[in-house]
Amino acid sequence: MARRSNIVDGPSKFDLMLALFDVYSNRRRTVEFLLENPEAKQVDLQCASLNFVINEVGREDGGDENWLFKGYYKVADRNGHVRGFFSTRTRKGWVEF
Repeated sequence: MARRSNIVDGPSKFDLMLALFDVYSNRRRTVEFLLENPEAKQVDLQCASLNFVINEVGREDGGDENWLFKGYYKVADRNGHVRGFFSTRTRKGWVEF
């Protein structure tokens, strides 16, 4: 079962575009999302940032500010696929791991 987290801050439209199109064979550009952590008990731990490699972006509603994306993340020795929704206008959305 997928785990969903809310995005509370993320990249600009330009940074999202660069992550998709500015590609090098051995080093992919990443984007950083700040994710809400509802299980955190301390105020300073309520959010965590995570970098994603973006492989696919599509318009969510035909507009130019809401996006569906797919990619992956790497944390230490773990990595995994991710998909989500992100608004470049509000810089909010969600991700599913």
